[in-house]
Amino acid sequence: MYIKLSYLTIALLSAFPCRADPIDIVRKHLPIMLASYYDTDVDVSQYWKSEKLDGIRAIWDGENLRTRSGLKLSPPGWFTESLPDYPVEGELWAGRGHFNVVQSTVLDKTPVETAWRKINFMLFDMPDSPASYKDRYAGIMHLVNSLQVDHIKFIESMPISSEQDLSAYFDQINAVGGEGVMLRKYAEKYQSGRGEQLLKMKQYNDAEATIVGYKMSKGKLEGMVGALLVQLDSGIQFYVGSGLTEQLRVVPPKLGTTITFRHNGYTHKGVPKFARFLRERVEPITY
Repeated sequence: MYIKLSYLTIALLSAFPCRADPIDIVRKHLPIMLASYYDTDVDVSQYWKSEKLDGIRAIWDGENLRTRSGLKLSPPGWFTESLPDYPVEGELWAGRGHFNVVQSTVLDKTPVETAWRKINFMLFDMPDSPASYKDRYAGIMHLVNSLQVDHIKFIESMPISSEQDLSAYFDQINAVGGEGVMLRKYAEKYQSGRGEQLLKMKQYNDAEATIVGYKMSKGKLEGMVGALLVQLDSGIQFYVGSGLTEQLRVVPPKLGTTITFRHNGYTHKGVPKFARFLRERVEPITY
């Protein structure tokens, strides 16, 4: 899809506080724009659709590459040397089903060249631009096309013609092993926090919880951890046992560790249904 940049659009996309402290720019957008879950009451004609990538979200602040919590990453110099002097946001991605490659690579303080060669920076937004998403996306396309760098790309975003169109696209993404679909309100400005500007559609829901205890196994697994007692931000506690490997049952994550789990919605009491362990969040929340 081709989008023509008007002079007004270019002016808006160029209106970045270039002399601002980069980390102040990132902090200004923390929490960054976060996704709510899609439901059928949404007017899809107000949104554009794109594939949800299974990677690590990152912001280039104009000088450094940072995670969504502000943690500074340590990529090789060649990975970021072509990026602009204003903030862009994207996903560090190694392809469908390869989240483990991204996680083990980008969070390492000592960059491994061969590993970073497998990573692409898939751009999708300009968090410090005052423009609408439609114009921000046009700016992202223009930037990527002008850079002509193999590892810096954009995530294709396109209008939604109907609910049937969205449903067919969702099925198409799932059929090729994708994680889901993102919906962005094309006429809205970038807004920090969670709201209706950004929505996600997934076959399964992912969430995070903190480990507050353990339940020990009985029988043949006696002496090992049978389940993790975890707590949501709401204070609701429940056990997660499904998905734990034997290694994790022998040496479980420490108390206070944040985990990501997968579930199929919630009970009327707010407890996740069929919760299963997905991974430990290894990224510390720090600046």
